[in-house]
Amino acid sequence: ADMDLTRLAVDAGQFINRAVQYTGEALGAADKTELEPDIEQLLAKADATKTYTDQIISQTETLLQPSTAARLEERLYEQLEWRSPPRPRCLEVLGDLMTNAGLELGSNTPYGDCCHIHIFF
Repeated sequence: ADMDLTRLAVDAGQFINRAVQYTGEALGAADKTELEPDIEQLLAKADATKTYTDQIISQTETLLQPSTAARLEERLYEQLEWRSPPRPRCLEVLGDLMTNAGLELGSNTPYGDCCHIHIFF
């Protein structure tokens, strides 16, 4: 628990520093910090990793604890013997997110490699 709070504090601090830097640059009060292309690529990859991680965590939570409203809607369609409208299933959405993360981050990274799993039936 302490590690999670420490990590959260570090992430929040980094976010605030980036927001202050971006605001200064956007308002013209500061010169834009020029970074080398390798650093720019690392930052882009880190941002993509964070975005995909947040999406995967959110979708995993949805899979493990489905929406009560969605379950009630499915039950209603079953009781009325109506065909429910087609929508992506939680597991399919999670699989798509992981596949996209694996493709974007590349199989040459551990994160991308573990996300890009091929399943054959």
